This record gives sequence, structure tokens and C-alpha cells, in this order.
Amino acid sequence: MALELQRSRAFMSQLLQDVRLSLRRMRREAAFTLVIITTLALAIGATTAVFSAVYQVLLRPLPYQAPEQLVTLYQSTPQRERLGVSLKSLQAWRERAFSFQGLEGLSIRDITLAADGELERVRAGRATAGLFSLLGVRPLLGQDFRADLDGTGLILSHALWQRRFGGRPDVVGQTVMVDEQLHTVVGVLPPGFRFAPDVEAWKPLALSAEESAGGVWLRVVGRLRDGVSAEQARTELSALGAALVREPDFAEEPSGVRLLPLHTQVVEGSQERLWLLAGVVGLVLLVACANVANLLLARASAREREVSVRAALGAGRGRLVRQFLVESGMLALVGGAAGLVLAMWGVDLLRALMPPQFVGAEGLHLEPHLLAIALVLSVLTSLLFGLIPALRVSRADARGALGGLRGGAGATRREGGRVVLVVAQVALALIPLVGAGLMLRTLHALSAVPLGFNPQGVTVVDLSLPSTKYRGEAAQRALFSTLLERVRELPGVTSAGMSSTVPLWGRNGLAPVLLPGEPESTADTRELVMFRTTSDGYFNTLGIPLMDGRAIETWDGPGTAPVVVVNETFARRYFPGRSAVGQRVRLMLDGETFREIVGVVGDVQHNSLEAPPAPEAFVPMGQLWGLHMLLTVRATQDSAALAPVLREQLRAVAPALPSASVRSLASVVDASLGHTKVLSSLLVALAVLGLVLAGVGLYGVLSYSVSQRTRELGIRIALGATEQQLVWRVVGQGLRMAAAGVALGLCGAAVLARGLSSVLYGVSAFDVVTFAAVPALLAGVALLASWLPARRVTRVPPHEALRSDG
Repeated sequence: MALELQRSRAFMSQLLQDVRLSLRRMRREAAFTLVIITTLALAIGATTAVFSAVYQVLLRPLPYQAPEQLVTLYQSTPQRERLGVSLKSLQAWRERAFSFQGLEGLSIRDITLAADGELERVRAGRATAGLFSLLGVRPLLGQDFRADLDGTGLILSHALWQRRFGGRPDVVGQTVMVDEQLHTVVGVLPPGFRFAPDVEAWKPLALSAEESAGGVWLRVVGRLRDGVSAEQARTELSALGAALVREPDFAEEPSGVRLLPLHTQVVEGSQERLWLLAGVVGLVLLVACANVANLLLARASAREREVSVRAALGAGRGRLVRQFLVESGMLALVGGAAGLVLAMWGVDLLRALMPPQFVGAEGLHLEPHLLAIALVLSVLTSLLFGLIPALRVSRADARGALGGLRGGAGATRREGGRVVLVVAQVALALIPLVGAGLMLRTLHALSAVPLGFNPQGVTVVDLSLPSTKYRGEAAQRALFSTLLERVRELPGVTSAGMSSTVPLWGRNGLAPVLLPGEPESTADTRELVMFRTTSDGYFNTLGIPLMDGRAIETWDGPGTAPVVVVNETFARRYFPGRSAVGQRVRLMLDGETFREIVGVVGDVQHNSLEAPPAPEAFVPMGQLWGLHMLLTVRATQDSAALAPVLREQLRAVAPALPSASVRSLASVVDASLGHTKVLSSLLVALAVLGLVLAGVGLYGVLSYSVSQRTRELGIRIALGATEQQLVWRVVGQGLRMAAAGVALGLCGAAVLARGLSSVLYGVSAFDVVTFAAVPALLAGVALLASWLPARRVTRVPPHEALRSDG
């Protein structure tokens, strides 16, 4: 026992001595130490930040009870795979389906919340009473809707509770006005609950006959019974739906059922992009690993004589290996600690850059166990980077202390491992560079897409009227018409109009189209057409050109013949080879009749910049009103200066309405590029980091090679070699390594390009320009990294080079 204790003390004493020696060497070789730590910090920081997003969005189970049993249900038709579920269908599923423990529905809309004398437009969810119980979520304060018998309860999100009510615990029981109706706050949800994007409050939704008659369509969430698969549940609902349409009192068109795991529905918008980022950041980490290993191998080779002297003085191989491992371990731990700091900044950057629907960015943070993984990664890094050079150098014996001529073929053989690492670095760096190049080309192509309208100088005001006060069309028409007249009289305003949506806003009305003489069953197999409610002046305000006929005018009101304006795609689709003006169509909406087409306008990019224009119909606002409209204003002032003036006009017309959201149409267009810009920016940042690391690795290997071959190169100069010949000899070595790396990297880049094909636009996955430009860029970096050490050796006088022992 005493002997074991003595050995332990001796080991600890030697270990502390190794730590002190390592610290002394790190201070003495400050530049080398800084390069290693910076390389590791950048790689580990980027990897930890990206994988935090990947884990939280794609891998972490949803924060609900038994989330694997939760599914989202849609009704479907041949035209659309995902449609809302009618209240009648939900009621029938609840009563007759046996595959589910429970089924709950919800819909999303804006409400006007009045509390403490302030009006605010809030995104709210209307949910059936058992939604939170189905999810296994308990309110932080109060209760859910099960005890809300009169349907006037309100549950607040944690964020709204903190923002509007100061986090007061006595908020439960407080009375607030919602759309000019009294509601009582019955509960507050826990922090982090985010079932639907941007929803800050929840109201009860009753499955009543009145609601069903109102045409409410729901998103439905279900919990499967134990042992029931999603496919079994879908089969049961499909059979049930086929039986229901045969019942005379059901009165709904036949439809299919689509069923998705809730987790799939949540992550499907970001899954592909996040896995792509994870793969790219993994490549950068490998480049950094190869870079650090290369630098440590070069330093270990330079210390062969030192190790030989220590071996001659009696140091055992184990002691030598431990010394190298301690040195590399300390470098890795410091680099890992710095990487964690960078990871925290990286997560903040991801949260700021990424749209909430991309990763749920507002909840993005560093997970504790990912911090532990980063620490373990640092330790493994030390073993990986330190063990190979340690074992290699520790093979030196005492005869090495005598030293011989180094350089020439022997040096070249010893450089073999480092050359392989450099080739690997170049290959790994090329892959994200190709990905970044393809995304930049995509971004450029999207930016060049003809919009079909002019967003510059246009301001958009989002208007929502409470249904309780503006239920009738007359009240809606009076408010919107008065507001439009007042805005058009403002100084600097050149035109103004209204529409139910604007291009790239993300809100669409859809309806089947029927032509005269066609049976109504034709609409069941025909694609849905986008329709908008617009006022006079709308097309002029947005700069949408009139191609034929006339635009919507002020006299197109409730007492005039029903008319419609269509876009060019609509006209070509339904009236090929003839003029659409004067033709009649029917939008299959409740109460709609045939309308005469009075005009054809140019196509615009309404849904996205990537998709081709779809058929669109524009119905006069005087003939089809809605509670939610957008005011569009073209003016000489920018949106920031115009916003307070427009809000003042809105208050003058409707003092009881909350302050409206105002933004420029140009910002809407810019936001449509959000996902592509984010992905491009992150890929470019990671690709540049990989390129810099590859260039540093190549420079390091060639610098060491030149230092080891100083005598050889001096002899060549003495024998008549010119400086140009020596420079190209070294540069040629670097370019050969880069060429080998490029050849290998192109194979990996082809795989990445194929994976990127679904997010590319206007550029092929194997774009010739990108696949030619990236190798040329790497060749330029390799040329620079090779030329610098080559120029250095030509400045050494031949007589000094011949005296060199390296």
C-alpha cells in the first residue's frame, strides 16, 4: 500500500512537472500556441453552435407527454394534400374512431386585446378544451379550458404575460377585452411552450352547430392509442370518411385523410437545411483537426534532436509520450474553452439570423450536455493530435542526438504524413466552398427574378377589423373606403389601394374555378386558383401592368354586375388562343356567381420567387369584403416617415382599432429571400473558415519543408540554380498537393451538390462556373501559401545555407 502511494505521488509530481514545462513552452512559442488555440476555438465553437440548433430542432423530443404518440391530421383532395379539417369531420372522428386517445382542433387568427387601457393586435389560437391536456401541458398559473363553461376564458403565453402584465401572479381572474368582448384570464402557459408560431394567447373553441355552420376549418392534433400505428389510424379514418359521405345529413364533399407525426410536421421546414449545415460544419471541424495535427507533427519533427538528447539522458519512451500528450492536451483544453465562448456567441448569431420558422430561433440556446460533449471533444482532440506525433518522435534514440544531415530524401519521407493531411484539408475545404458557391449563385438568380411589380416606394399597412363591431359588409366598406380617401389626399402620396394580400406576403385565398357549361364536379379535379379582394388603384400602386381590358374601378360595387380581373397565366390556362376579356368564370365560393372578366394584368411572383406564377383572380373590394385587408401606399416618403402619419389617419377613422403594423413592400420582398440568405451566409462563413485553415496548413507544411531543406537548396544555389527555379520547385510541390486535394474534393462536392439540388434555383447542381471557380480559388490560395516560404529561402545567402544543419 505504501509502495502504491509512493508511486502515485511520483506520478503526480512528474505530471505537474510536465504541466509546468508545457506552460513554459506555450509562452515561449506564443505564435504557435495562438494558431493552435484559435483554430480549435473556431472549429469547436462553430460545431457546438450548429449542433445545438440541430439537436434542439431535429433530435430533441417535443416537450410534450409521450410525444411519439402525437400526430397532426389533415383532410386532402387531389388538388391539395393538406387541407383543414371541418368541424363536422372532427366531431365524427371523435365519436366513431377508435385509434385515438383524443382528438383536438385549433385555428389561428388575430385578435384585438385591450388591457390597462392599451389596444394591441395579438396572434391567438382558438383551441378545443382538451388541447393542453392532450399534449400533457399544465399551465404555469391557473387552469386550462376544461372548466371554462361559457367560452370567455383566455390563456396567456408566458411571453405575453411578462410583456403586457409584468409577470404579475394575480393576472389569473383579471378581466380583459378581446374583440370588444369581456374575457377572463384563466391561466398562463409555462415558458418555452410554442405549439404554433407567433401565438401569444389562446381562446376556447366550442364544437357547436353555429361554429360548424360558419365554415371553420381546423388543424387537428391527435394522440394514438397504445399499439396503434399512424398507418392503422389513417386507414380507419379513410374508411370512416367514405362511410360519412353516404349519410344524407353529413353534406360534405368526399376527401382523403393525411396523417403526419407531430414532430415531422414541426421540423419539415428546416430539416434539410439544418442537416446540410451540420454536414458542412463537420467538414470544417475535420479540416481544423487535420490542420492542428499537421502543425503538431511539424513541431514534433523539429524537436527530434531535443527528444534524442532526453532519451540519451535516460528519459523513457513513456515519459516522452506523456510529455507530448500533456502539451497537446493543454492546447486542446484551452482551445475548447475558447470554443465554448465562441459557441455562445454563435448561438446568439444563429438566433438573430434565422427566422423563427426556420429553427424556432427564439428558443435556441446551448444545451448543458452539448457543452459537456464539447469538453469531451477537446479531450479527444488532445489524444488524437498528441498521440501520433508523440509515438513517432519517441522512437528516436540517443544516436539521434549526434544529428546528421537532414533534408533531401529523408526529409521528404518524413513529410509524407503531413502531405497526406494537407491533401485531406484541401479536399475537405473544397466541399463547403462548392456549396457556398452554388448558394450564392442561387441568391443572385433569385434576386434577378422579374417580380412583375415595383416594390420601391410602397408602404403596406396591415388592417384587421374585429368581427363583433364590423360584422356587416356596409360597416367594413365604409371604414376602408373612408380611410382610402383620406390617405390619397396626404401630401407626397401618389396612389393608394387595398387588397386582401400583396405579393410575397404569405396569405392566399384559394378556390376552384368553373367555366360556363361545366358541371360542378369539374371543379373537384381542377387546380385551385388564388383569388384576392382588391380596390381601385391597387394595380397602379404596385406597378402591375394592365395587359388587356380595364382594371378594377370605384364603380365596381355591390349594385353593379359581378366582374373579375385575372392575370396572364389564368388567361392562358383557361382561354388559350383567345382573349379572356368578356369571358365568364365562377369562383367556387359560398354565394359566388359567374363573373365577367373585364381585364388581364401581368403575372407577378405572389407565392415565392422560386415558383412560376400561378393563375390568379382579383375580385373588386366593393363586391367581396373581408375583415382583414392591406392598405398599399406609394409615396415619396419612406415607410418609417410615413408610418406615424398613416396610423394617425387610422385613429381618426376608427379610434377603437389597435395600432396597425406598417412595413415597406421592399422589406417583404427581402424577407422572402430570408432562408436562402441565411443558408448562403452560414455556408460562406464556414467555407471561408475551411479555406483559411487549408491555406494555413499548406503554408505550415511548406515552411517546415523549406526549413528542413535549407542546406539542400543552398547547394542548388551554389551549383547554379536560379532563384526562379527554386521558387517554382517549392511552389510546384504546393500546387501538386493542392491538385490532389482538389481531385478528391470534387467527388465529395458532387455529393453535396446533389443534396443541395432541392434548394437551388436558376443554377444546376453541377454548375460549370462554380465547379471551375472553386478549384481556381483554391489554386490561388495554394499558390500564395507556397510562394511565401519559397521567397523566404531565396533570401538566405548560399554560405549561410551551407552552414545550416537543417
